[in-house]
Amino acid sequence: MGAEGVSPLIALGQPGLSFRYVQTFGVTEEPYLADSDHLYGPNGMFVDGGDNLYVTEEYGYRMLKFDSAGTSELVIGHPGQPWHHDDFLSYPKDVALDGDGNIWVVIDPAIKQFAADGSLLQIFPEIDPWIGGDENDRFSGPRGIAFDSAGLLYISDAWNHRIQVYDLSGGTPVYTETIGETGVSGSDNAHFNEPSQIAFDSSDRLYVMDTGNYRVQRCEYTAGWSCSTFFGATGIPGDDLTHLQWASGITIDGADDIFIADGANYRILKCDTSGSCAHFAGVTGEQGWDNDHFWWPADVAEDSVGDVYVSDWDNHRVQKFDSNGTYIGTLGATRVPYLTDTTRLNRPWGITVAPDGSLYVAEDRGDRLIKLSPSGTQIWTVGEPGVYGNDDDHLGSYWAGPEGNLAIDSSGTVYVADTGNARVQIFDPSGTLVGTFGSYGTGNYQFDCPAGVAINPANGDIFVVDRCNQRVQVFNSNRIYKATIGTTGVIGTDNAHLNWPWSVAVNASGDIFVADTDNERVQTCTLSGGTGVCTTFVGETGMRDNDFGHLQPISVAVDGDGRVYVADGWSSRVQVFDSSGAYLTTLGGIWGGYSGEMRFPTGIALDTEGNLYVSDAETQRIQKYSAGVPGWTQSNLNGFGNPDNAFVLSLYPFGGKLYAGTVNLTGAGAQLWRLEGGGWSSVMTDGFGNPSNDGIDDMIEFNGELYAGTWADEINGGEIWRSSAGSAWSRVVSSGFGDPTNGEVLQFAVFDGQLYGSTWSWTDTHGAEIWRSSTGDSGSWSQVVSDGFDGDSSNFGILLEVHEGYMYAVTSNDSTGTEVWRTADGTGFAQVNADGFGSVDNWGVSSLADFGGSFYAGVGNDATGSQIWRCDVCDGSDWDQVVGDGFGDVQNLRVEALIPFGNQLYAVTFNQMTGMEVWRSPDGVTWAQVNPDGFGDGNNWAPYWDNSATVFDDTLYIGTRNWANGGEVWQLLHEAEIQHIYLPLIMR
Repeated sequence: MGAEGVSPLIALGQPGLSFRYVQTFGVTEEPYLADSDHLYGPNGMFVDGGDNLYVTEEYGYRMLKFDSAGTSELVIGHPGQPWHHDDFLSYPKDVALDGDGNIWVVIDPAIKQFAADGSLLQIFPEIDPWIGGDENDRFSGPRGIAFDSAGLLYISDAWNHRIQVYDLSGGTPVYTETIGETGVSGSDNAHFNEPSQIAFDSSDRLYVMDTGNYRVQRCEYTAGWSCSTFFGATGIPGDDLTHLQWASGITIDGADDIFIADGANYRILKCDTSGSCAHFAGVTGEQGWDNDHFWWPADVAEDSVGDVYVSDWDNHRVQKFDSNGTYIGTLGATRVPYLTDTTRLNRPWGITVAPDGSLYVAEDRGDRLIKLSPSGTQIWTVGEPGVYGNDDDHLGSYWAGPEGNLAIDSSGTVYVADTGNARVQIFDPSGTLVGTFGSYGTGNYQFDCPAGVAINPANGDIFVVDRCNQRVQVFNSNRIYKATIGTTGVIGTDNAHLNWPWSVAVNASGDIFVADTDNERVQTCTLSGGTGVCTTFVGETGMRDNDFGHLQPISVAVDGDGRVYVADGWSSRVQVFDSSGAYLTTLGGIWGGYSGEMRFPTGIALDTEGNLYVSDAETQRIQKYSAGVPGWTQSNLNGFGNPDNAFVLSLYPFGGKLYAGTVNLTGAGAQLWRLEGGGWSSVMTDGFGNPSNDGIDDMIEFNGELYAGTWADEINGGEIWRSSAGSAWSRVVSSGFGDPTNGEVLQFAVFDGQLYGSTWSWTDTHGAEIWRSSTGDSGSWSQVVSDGFDGDSSNFGILLEVHEGYMYAVTSNDSTGTEVWRTADGTGFAQVNADGFGSVDNWGVSSLADFGGSFYAGVGNDATGSQIWRCDVCDGSDWDQVVGDGFGDVQNLRVEALIPFGNQLYAVTFNQMTGMEVWRSPDGVTWAQVNPDGFGDGNNWAPYWDNSATVFDDTLYIGTRNWANGGEVWQLLHEAEIQHIYLPLIMR
């Protein structure tokens, strides 16, 4: 029986394909060298009473404060990280100060308040500030901010076509009213069309840059708000002194002089309150980068002596003028938004690998093409960092840099989709431009935001994703038009249409794969009569989630074995499928910048050796992966085909088969799988009929039957189930032995002819318990330990192990430290260690083992790293620490498994930074690591407790916890097959 919710495209019985991390190109989360001498897209500005200038850096994701001499005094935000938590700034648009000197910054789509020292005070909205909306506590494209004389807060909410007003008297913004009509643009005086910056004059009249209507509206409050046109001609752009063209910035000084940043006219106007305006700075209708010109003036501000500041957005500078419009100075460096080096990458997108291993990278935000050696050394670059243009020396436009995968033909020529310039640029291996084709339009040789190129390896045909035209255009190797896939300019969900496609790939047989992004599918196509004939290869229109069969394809690639790789932007992962569309594996799957995590993967490429390269755009890096893990093989598909099976918590051999118990925290219930004949099959999928049984903590054989203890909750309590053949199961313990707060039956032991089961207590009113039965039958169980030994309810979990005629019980206790108890008869227990082995930080023993005549305990310590202790007599007199400090890495917080195998003792550590580690020792003292961290995936953490490692069929198996893609089972290859030991011996 298959697992619930598993896509029919998943071949459940096959072993998992695995990739291991090898190398990073770029510097994680650092797109360039940031300083205060450069400004990356300066936008909204504000000058306070002390003539300090505050500038929002839209593409730098920062807000900078300068004193009147131009010296940087404060920076808020993090370059290259447009996030919403803490002090991060997502595309900041404007800034203002309230009456208490607090700094308010408009980001997309929220606002943040900071104290004068830059410490975060609040985010509004507080819940999910990254989600826009049209409710009164949400924004959609907010652009401007201002305060009136009463301290009310005003936000121009551009895409909602309104101004929102808030009362701050209680500290948190409280909505009071709306100016305009939510979600309705209009050109009358009751409506706005994408309002941007706002300002008040001395009479508390509100001026709104009604950008989409090419006007400035002035709004006054009497019984309510009423607005009229102050300047401009509604709906009519122009460049004389009565018209505006995409004007967004405004400031008003104490004398009610009004300065307007007239963006597309490249000028600043100065107006009086009657609406009479004069030219102040810039050259009308002319862009430029000398001091007399602007490239795009975005906002304007004025200090107390009448000096005027202009944020010259595309020139990446702030220009300063005196009161007569005479240039004084510059903040920033003209046309140089930032400094970079030979290492950093600014939002890498498209990638491809040459036959010699050289890597070509297109920077979407950096507007460059970069060639790297196989080791990552920069060989050459084309373009200027962060500076776009449409000539031969530049890539990108103001709205889009190069997007989509790159392609390389048999001669080594590289094809780059220059998205914002509606063309494909062609470079030879030395970086010389050798050709260009395409122009803006809908014709057969025209493009609208091209976003990816592929070459047919069989005949040299060139495929160009013409994204905004909803098609893929096909040309022969001489760039002669050949065919179209999709319908030009028409979005659709059937097989004749595409919906904002973003990538294309062609395999050696000429099969075409199209990332049909907004249809949430990959189409496989062939050419017939000048058109593409397509069917869905993987995905489902209207479905994007973390299920392996659903995705939002951004990029697609194929390898020499016919496997198809898909960058899934929605779930921050790369999905791999075989040539039939059956799921194989996943890389990434968690949004972030740590090992095994990704933020918006965009480009995929494979080299001739099968190494996989992924451009992780929002983490500013490219990750390289190799197939397989030397010395190990993944035995199962991730999560047994379901990513919600996050843990393989227990492994146990029974009846010549290996059983695996999972944890499923979605409410669907635990699953049980078994390995026989080289493949895994499903035994149970729904928590034994009780979905509250989230996991299977442990399994054991007793009197010829297999027993399983469950992980439930304090409402339902742990259960015990048994089966004689591993298929038909009956319950023998329910409701936590009659107390549902025994939420888990944590571990079993067979001792002196009886079956013992320990619990995890989900309450602080009593500690963990131990129960036993001579038959295992329902109703035969009796309690032998109550309330965590001697009434210590701080002992909330107990593990069991038998050694040299005693049964040992070890506790988890984060109050006084872990305790070790033992019994010779199953009822009388005595403690045989000092609490926490002398340290309260040693809060729990997660693993136990009998090895070489000694008894070993793996101890968890979140302060200084895990430890291993051992004893021979074990009466409390001879415990000896043989491992400390997490094997030299304090992030190895716990030893979650200890297991003897092949004359070695193996230890499995819990490490949530770089992934679980497997160490082994012939003597318990000298240890070596025998796996790459996380088996090459930082998302692989060790599950809880000592139940996830076992020996079956003379092979060591280890289960993992993987929140991203589901738990995995890893099998150690036989000694003759192991070729690598990953870290040198560490002596203890």
